[in-house]
Amino acid sequence: MNKTTPRQRCLNKEQELLKKYFGNLVKEAALEQPETIGDYTPDLPLKIEAEYRTFMEEIWPEVAPEHLRNTPLVLEEQKLRKLMTESESKALEKAFHKAQERTLWERITQSNHKDVTYYKGLLHELTRNLLMVMREDFLEEVEGHDIENKAFSED
Repeated sequence: MNKTTPRQRCLNKEQELLKKYFGNLVKEAALEQPETIGDYTPDLPLKIEAEYRTFMEEIWPEVAPEHLRNTPLVLEEQKLRKLMTESESKALEKAFHKAQERTLWERITQSNHKDVTYYKGLLHELTRNLLMVMREDFLEEVEGHDIENKAFSED
């Protein structure tokens, strides 16, 4: 099997998930200008993460190194989620509250879409970063590379 195949499959799945859940945010912001967040709740990245993990578990027996084929896939999702810095978490929370709150002026002028667009963009970026980190963790398992062990073996 070509070593790039698992990577490309993961990249394709990431694009599929981002398109499925986020669509075209630029087009939406320019044309539709939504005034509410709709289904873009703060837990959306966790939902997408779960779907991506299921995908990885499905391809694991096929792409895992021979000695790991009959073992379950081990990813460090909770650890990966914590990689989101406190400032990113606060920024997302603040953006969520601003997008949820529609002042009287925003209702009159139909201008809450700016806050909604900003929030959705942050949520999209967070999700994209989470999927990327999951992909790299998965590929370390597939390719037998471990960043920590590699760093120590080069000394």
